[in-house]
Amino acid sequence: MNIKHWIFDLDGTVVDTLRDLHAAVNTTLQTFNLETITLDETKAFIGGGARQFVKAALKSHGYDDVFFNRFYNAYMVHYEAYQLQGSHPYPGVKSLLNQLKAAGKFAYIFSNKPHALAVQLIALVFPGMFAAVHGHKPNTPPKPDPTMFYEFAKANQIDLTASVIIGDGIPDLQLGKIVGIPTVAVTYGYTDAALLKTYKPNAIVDHVEEIYPTVIKLETRTR
Repeated sequence: MNIKHWIFDLDGTVVDTLRDLHAAVNTTLQTFNLETITLDETKAFIGGGARQFVKAALKSHGYDDVFFNRFYNAYMVHYEAYQLQGSHPYPGVKSLLNQLKAAGKFAYIFSNKPHALAVQLIALVFPGMFAAVHGHKPNTPPKPDPTMFYEFAKANQIDLTASVIIGDGIPDLQLGKIVGIPTVAVTYGYTDAALLKTYKPNAIVDHVEEIYPTVIKLETRTR
């Protein structure tokens, strides 16, 4: 099988956004006179999308729907202001994307990050390097629910039998199993490596430089 379509997660996989997320949520917590969270807590809360992230940050405080919506809207304003102040591409990602292009392969982003922010971030960090970018949109289910993934694949003519999902989060691995696509888990992101292994990805890598040869090996296994 020629794996032609390489589908990447965003936060913790191609861009390290941890410090911007941490600064934005703590600024919002301070605005509401609430106790801030640690960098490790921030890392643990990433992966399920912005709403789930905010719910996790507020869990110890208790909240109703009205307060949550006020807090969430304030957080989104702060995060958009902070985006890119402390975020940076992981070393080696740009080289990987150039390698994929030279080999006639296509790279995509499929993320639980709010869509507008995902598009903005990728345009700033990797202009023109991804064939398409999809983030979470209001009133749609986040991954690992496959609904929007199937729509994304159809819209971009992605052959699911010639694809791979690469990510640092549990939702990425769950999505791969649901849609029948091989997965590569990266351990340099925000999820503990031991936890990633329990979801039985097709491969695990510790560094960006390992992604390309690892996926090429997956190609040979399926021939």
